[in-house]
This record gives sequence, C-alpha cells and structure tokens, in this order.
Amino acid sequence: MQQPVTPANGLILGGGVAMLIGSLLDFYEFGPLHANAWSGASGFGVFGIATVIVLCGVVMAAQVALTTFKSGIRLPDEVLGLTWVQVHLALGFQAAIMMFAFLLRAKFRYNFGIGFWLMLLAAAALLAGAIMRVTGAGTPRR
Repeated sequence: MQQPVTPANGLILGGGVAMLIGSLLDFYEFGPLHANAWSGASGFGVFGIATVIVLCGVVMAAQVALTTFKSGIRLPDEVLGLTWVQVHLALGFQAAIMMFAFLLRAKFRYNFGIGFWLMLLAAAALLAGAIMRVTGAGTPRR
C-alpha cells in the first residue's frame, strides 16, 4: 500500500539518512583519537551499541521509502503482531533514549564529535516523526 509523503514520513526519511551519515562521522574525540559509530576496538566502546541506533533509523527510513515511493515491494501490514506505526514508535523511542543515554554517560569523559550531534538530532527527528504518525499530525484531511 503506497503512502503519501507526509511531514511525518519526511522527518523519518530525513532522520534515517542523517543518522546514517552521522554514524560515519566522528562520534567521540579524545585528543588525537577519533571514533565513529562503526569503530571497533578503539577503546571507546561504541561499536555494538551505536550501530543498534543506526539500524533503528535505517529500518524506519527504509520502510517509509519502500511504502512511499513506487518500489513494487509489498511489505506485510504487521510485524510480530505490531503495526508499522507501532514499530516506528518503538524504534524511534529506542534510538532517542539510547542517544540521550550516551549524552549522560560520556558528558565528562569524552568530547563529542559532529557525528554524535548529528545522530542525536536524527534520533529526535525519528521519534518526532513516529509520534506524528501515531497522532496523525500533518496528514492531509479527507
């Protein structure tokens, strides 16, 4: 079922793309050391957890892109008994809460890089888009 491009879908698409781009930029900076969300054993310990955040955004953006643009792919209406609106809300909340936890955890230990800030803003956009989908805000009236 094709969906219209609503402000909520636009936020989710933009947030997912920004999340992916931010994950490739510096997440933490500590002197000469830099780590992005995909950095392995760099001593910062962000690879496994930060990539979960990125995957939340990518899944949300991919689902919106596949259902908004004529892709020819038919996705199921529910996933594990949850509607896509509920999945978006859960993933958006997960991404936002995890980024906020990084903000609290590392406030005094490391300097945040531009990638962290971009991912934090993207997580907020994903959550806002998911909430807009739940409430129906920004959808055209019929």
